[in-house]
Amino acid sequence: MKARDLLVEFYDPADDSLGVAHMDDTRRPRLTMLHLQKLRKARDVEKYETAQHINFLPDMYGVTADQGDGGIGGL
Repeated sequence: MKARDLLVEFYDPADDSLGVAHMDDTRRPRLTMLHLQKLRKARDVEKYETAQHINFLPDMYGVTADQGDGGIGGL
């Protein structure tokens, strides 16, 4: 998979016909390869966003040079 596949918006609400149930439907919907590919892409995007968030956490909560060692008055 290429990075541009992850970054391109791939969700289209018009393609959400799998979850639509009618009163006369008695069988489970079939998962096609297209559905499985969309699920895999969604999982890969979630993994990428989680990795980006984990890489950002030290910047968010890290100690800066101005704060020094912390503690009370440098004791």
